Parts: sequence; structure tokens; C-alpha cells
Amino acid sequence: MRAAIYVRLSRDTEESTSPERQRAACESLCEARGWNVVAVEEDIDVSGFSRGLDRPGLQRILARLAEFDVIVFFKIDRLARSTVDFAEIMRLAEAQSVALASATEPLDLTSSMGRAMAKVIAVFAELESDTIGMRVSSAHEHLRREGRWTGGRVPFGYRVVPNPRGAGKVLEVNPDEAKTVQKIVKRVLAKDSLMKIAADLSKSDIPSPGHSSRQGTGKRSDSKQWYTSTLRSLLTNPQLLGQVIEDGKPILRTDGLPLVNRPPILDMDTWHALQDELKRREHRGDQRREGTSLLRGILHCGVCGSRMYTFTAKGLVRYRCIGRLKHRQRTGEQGACYGPSVAGETTEAHVIAEFLGKYGNLPVVRMVERAGEDFRPQIRQAEEALSDLQKDRYDRGLFKGDDGAQRYAAQYAELEERLAGLKEKQRTAKPAGKEAVPTGKTHAELWKTEDTVGKRDLLLNAGGYVEVAPAKRGGKKLDTSRLSVYFGEQGHMRRAAADRKDAPADGA
Repeated sequence: MRAAIYVRLSRDTEESTSPERQRAACESLCEARGWNVVAVEEDIDVSGFSRGLDRPGLQRILARLAEFDVIVFFKIDRLARSTVDFAEIMRLAEAQSVALASATEPLDLTSSMGRAMAKVIAVFAELESDTIGMRVSSAHEHLRREGRWTGGRVPFGYRVVPNPRGAGKVLEVNPDEAKTVQKIVKRVLAKDSLMKIAADLSKSDIPSPGHSSRQGTGKRSDSKQWYTSTLRSLLTNPQLLGQVIEDGKPILRTDGLPLVNRPPILDMDTWHALQDELKRREHRGDQRREGTSLLRGILHCGVCGSRMYTFTAKGLVRYRCIGRLKHRQRTGEQGACYGPSVAGETTEAHVIAEFLGKYGNLPVVRMVERAGEDFRPQIRQAEEALSDLQKDRYDRGLFKGDDGAQRYAAQYAELEERLAGLKEKQRTAKPAGKEAVPTGKTHAELWKTEDTVGKRDLLLNAGGYVEVAPAKRGGKKLDTSRLSVYFGEQGHMRRAAADRKDAPADGA
């Protein structure tokens, strides 16, 4: 008979079921039965429970069933970890008249009674796998609550070190990476784009979070390239607050608050300011463009009312209307606007002079978004903690013994009291809004220190709106009579009306 030997091991660490021992036992059985071994397939470091039948070695055997008479394995739990998977392998093998043979279990799988016994063994193997999974999960959570490191990806900003208080390992702040995180956060709060920050980090020698120099196991990369997605994932990870994460969510204490057992890299105020800034950038209308032209969104065509955009002609920057192009893209027809243009440098100089002449000596007041109070996430955490506490007692059988009921009642009362307090705070929570914050500088003083984006914001906040009329005559000098410059309430109203008119074209 033609025999195929199958070997599987979740982790190549246990001598009792090592690949060599499994293979030797299977070969001994084949030699004793007079079977000819024609194939040997192995799945090392592959879980039979989580992967099911999706295992490379097993799939190679199942794809060649017509070439075998018997499949030999060390034990049933090496072939399958669930009753459903084992039954499916039996069905596929029987359809090709292929027998199954265990090297260590006295089962005759060619008879109905033997197949039934094999399924019973498979049931107990599945139960053992579930029990092992629960023990491992419980042990990991216990270690995390004790502040121990249980493996996996090392969060950026931390490093793994021996536990100074006993066995195992713990995470401590990596000073160099923590400084990098704080610099990134400072740039984000200063309105730098994630793309620019990622590009600067990629040019430096700073390894990315998934670089092989940082990660000992799991998915790693030899590239030091940073991406905006990498930054966003890093900056929204609560582990920067020292919180312990399990399955993507913070582990909660009995009072419903996240468990913190390592030094934080960011304080809570900075964290909230960072999350507010990242959320603001999710709204397309609030996004800031690096290197944007000074008068973009301010300069509008006097013929069709569309925004004017920059282009370069003979090395000089000009603003022009592309309303005709937008109209043709939207309707397929030529529009009435012929696309007037105006010199960029002289137009900007004229608008700047008008702006500083009117607002230069006036103080700048920033309208700052005030974050509202929202206790709903904490309420949800406390409610989940109550539910988990009930499961611990009634489903998992914890809180046993003479003092178990008292300990349970004390924790439950503490959680209920906290939940009631949070609900009362939510009832009287302050809503979000805007408030005027003086900068202590005049428009002229601030203008000198701002970059192009900041200067453009000063113009927009002052209601800057410029309408460009068609040219009346040729010439190298700017005809300032073509420019109608508005500020204040009138400028805000005109720009809002123009933006509403221009919106369908922008969305086309």
C-alpha cells in the first residue's frame, strides 16, 4: 500500500511531539505493516485549530489523494483539532478509497465502530484544544494585569526589558522612540501634514514601527519607509497612554477604567488634543494643503464666479479661472467664461497691502474649538465591566468560597456607584463649541512669522474675498482696477455664495 505521512506541530518546542518523533512513529508503523512511504508532508508552527483545513502540508496531501492508499499520522489531534475538520477529512479520504491510520492509537478506521471511536477521540481533542486556549488567554490577561509582557508586536515608544520585580519581561519607555513620538505629535498639533512628516521620517535613520530591528516576531519589514497609515495607527494607539491592549481594546479595571501599568508617553491633555486634530483632518473641507498658493479660495473670477488657481507661464506664477473647463466636464458644453488670468506676484502684493492697511494694527483673536465633555465611552466601559463581573460569578464560576459573595457584592457596588456618577456627569456635561482666544499679537506681527498656509488662514479668517474682472487692456503692469477686494462680513458672505455656486464643479 502507498502511504503518505502527515506531521503537524503548532510550536516546535515540545520534545514529546517533536516532528522527528512523530515521523519516526509513523515510519515504524508503515514498516511493520509493509506499507511503502511515497510522500511526507509537514506543517510546522501551524495551528490545527485556527487554520482548520487551510494548512499547506495537509492541502498537498488532499490534492494527491488518488496517489495514496493510506494516510498515516501520529495522533488524531495532529490531523485535526475539531470534530468538523476530522469528519471532512474522513469524507474526502473515503471518496477516494483512502484509509486513515494513527501511529499511536489502536483504531480500525475501516469499520463503522472504528470511525465512531475516532470521532469520539476527535471530540475530546477539540475540547482539550479549547481548554488550552482558555488557559493561555487567562494566563496572558493575568500577566498583563501584573504588568508583564506576553509577547507580540512591541509598541513604538517602548522596549522589552527583564522584569526588575521578578520573573518574565516588561515594557519600559524607549527614550529615543519616545522623543520621536513627541516630535511627531508636536508637528501634528502645529498643523504639519502626515504626508510631510512621514516623508521626513523616511529620510532619517529612524526605523518604522514594524522594522525588523524593533520586532522580534510576527510580521516584520526590512524597509524603514514610513507611511501616513503608519503614523495614524501609531498616533491613535492608546498604548501611548500606558494602557494595556488585548484584542485591539484596552483591558479594564474593576471600576471600568482602562488598566495602566506602564509609564505613559503622552499626557491625557496632549492625547485629547491630538485625537481632536486627527478627527478634524478626516473632514475634507478642514484639511490643510502644504505649499498651497496664498490666494487659493480667495481669488474668484469676475465672469463666472469660480475659484482661480495657479499655473506657471514662462517661469512666472499666474492665477486663472478654469470655470470653462469645469463647465465642459460637467455638462459637455462650452461655458460663457473664457478663463481670465492675472499675475500672481503683483496680485498677492496688492491684496497683502490692502489687508495689512486695514487689519495690520488690530489684535488677532483665534476661534478655538472647545472640546465638549463626553462621558459616554466611560459609561460604556463601566457597563461592560458590570456585565463581565456578572459572567465571572455566574458563568465562569468565580467568587467561590466563604468570602466570595462579599467580594462580589463589594466590587458590584463600587461599579454601580461609579456608573451612577458617570451618568450624572453626562447629564450635566458641557457641550462642544468655539471660543475666542487672544493671541497677544497684531495681524502685522503674526503675518511676519506665519508660513504661506498661516498667512492664507489670516486672510480667510478676515473674510478675504477678491473678485478679478476681465482685462481691459494689455500691459506688463497689474491693472489694480480689475481687483475688487473685500474683507469682513461682506467678504465672508461673498465667498460663501461663490463657494455654493462652485461646489457642483468641484465635486464633478
